[in-house]
Amino acid sequence: MAITNESEKLRREANRLLARVEQQGVALVARYQSGRAFSARYQDFRRFIEQVDQFQVFVDLVEERLPQFEDSKRAALEKHLAQLRWRVVIIEVDATQVFVVRIVESGKPWPLGSRQFLERRLNRLTEIAEYFDRCGERFELPPLAETLVDAVSGLLKAEIARTPALEDFGIHHEAFIPPRLRIEGRARISRRAAAPAGLPVRVASVRRPFRVRELAGRFYAERDSIVAVSEACRAANMSMDELAQKLGVSRPALVLMLNGNDPLQRTQLDELRAFMGETALI
Repeated sequence: MAITNESEKLRREANRLLARVEQQGVALVARYQSGRAFSARYQDFRRFIEQVDQFQVFVDLVEERLPQFEDSKRAALEKHLAQLRWRVVIIEVDATQVFVVRIVESGKPWPLGSRQFLERRLNRLTEIAEYFDRCGERFELPPLAETLVDAVSGLLKAEIARTPALEDFGIHHEAFIPPRLRIEGRARISRRAAAPAGLPVRVASVRRPFRVRELAGRFYAERDSIVAVSEACRAANMSMDELAQKLGVSRPALVLMLNGNDPLQRTQLDELRAFMGETALI
């Protein structure tokens, strides 16, 4: 009886996540298919991508729970999730083109660090193509228009060449910092580092804090921790997938931890704090 109750509890949780995924997917498609949500603001483009990433994470979470369902139902759910994921992918590619065109037409310069963001958008096109190769025929997904993909790829490549990278800031001053204090990879450098008088050194950017609370001997991240860690990943030019791999967990598991749903192991907490410290002054 205990096993049956536990299985039923797991299925209810999976159904709850599935409902949330469907709501997010439908809302994204409705909001950006109409065209009313587009602007010439880089911040709005980035916010859209963060919403898409969050949706993909929830799809991953549901897919991890599919083995809890009977074979016949699991197959139907796999197809349903793949088709829902693909609907959002189509919107993602189309919206990327619209946002980039509008930002370029506005004449506003791309902000510092946007090169890494655009490079990630370009790499995303390859990921999408690989996903279609694996799942397109199996789940009856319509192919993306080749002309659309080529247009988005060309736009991104053109703008990447014009955008500032994070490393550009202060590059002329690093030669004046004593060798023992120079940044190697993502190593930290103190704001109090010695430098010849009158010459500036790199200054840390303001970041959201990574906060953790302890409950009954277990460590839980505060709910805004995922934002702080995402900012640190962007500064380090690292994806959330790479950070999850470094911590020895899946991306969905890491998201649950950073949202405060699942506890962090002590070793994971120590590694996260070290990572946040390393990126504090990049």
